[in-house]
Amino acid sequence: MKNKVFNTLAILLLIFGSAKGQKSQNHFAADSAATVWKKSSLKNWLTHYQFEGFYAPFESSQVVNVLVVDLNDPASRIAFVATRPADSLSATAQKTANAIAGINGTYYEIMRNKKNPKDSVSSSFFKSADKVATEVTVPEGHRLFWKHEGAFYYDSENQSSGIIYGDNKTYKDLPYANAVSGSPMLIFDYKPVGETFAKQREEPLDSLNYEDPDRHQGVRHPRTAVARTENNHILLITVDGRAKQAAGMSAKELTQFIRRWFNPKDALNLDGGGSTTMWIKDSKVSRTGVINYPTDDKTFDHYGQRMIRNSLIVTSER
Repeated sequence: MKNKVFNTLAILLLIFGSAKGQKSQNHFAADSAATVWKKSSLKNWLTHYQFEGFYAPFESSQVVNVLVVDLNDPASRIAFVATRPADSLSATAQKTANAIAGINGTYYEIMRNKKNPKDSVSSSFFKSADKVATEVTVPEGHRLFWKHEGAFYYDSENQSSGIIYGDNKTYKDLPYANAVSGSPMLIFDYKPVGETFAKQREEPLDSLNYEDPDRHQGVRHPRTAVARTENNHILLITVDGRAKQAAGMSAKELTQFIRRWFNPKDALNLDGGGSTTMWIKDSKVSRTGVINYPTDDKTFDHYGQRMIRNSLIVTSER
């Protein structure tokens, strides 16, 4: 009897220990799907994954790009870049020292009075190299208040990073050099919270105000997101949309897609729509280095970049 109990416990420990180990390892489901994902190594610590084609679970064509940054390598860095005035991602990256790749950042501030910038309101928090570029100043109840549900923080001093829930005070108090807010939270401690962020309504979601969170996150759009694994790998993700070749995703679909192929511990949605852009240095896909299909020119090509005010740029220390 004692041997049976011992053997049962041993088996359970083996099962749960293996499951925990699977969460922490470097292998992703995308690595085992060579016919689905194209994978290329940009650096020993930087990998690019690309999905392009019909995705049966969503019954739609999708184009998804993912950069995986291994922050355990001391050469890896992520620069949080605030741009004033706004500029394209490719131009911003080309001005950033040792830039290798990058994505657009988060939502912009909204001007209430163009003649008096002091009357502007900001929907997002952005801190770069210990300097706060924008704070959340939208009052509670404002139609944009939902846009800062979580934040991604990073400090190159000890390669620390994380994704948390919070508010403007929480983000200001973070003892890290860089932080960017976003919304919605897609995955938190492996829980797919983004699946239920957008609520079903009696009226069609497309009939709601564009900034209504249920419409904004409940219908398909281009998306940009950042995610983090237990072992400090950062995923920078773009999903193209608004085209026959790339339908885009809702927040629920993006959550499910990220979990299916990469299963990160946490994931946070950033600014999407026309802002969604990914750039890779020396890419032969386009003359600008943009590899996805930005939509601001309403053409399915690589040249419809929007002028953006912040970005996350992958750089190399050596």
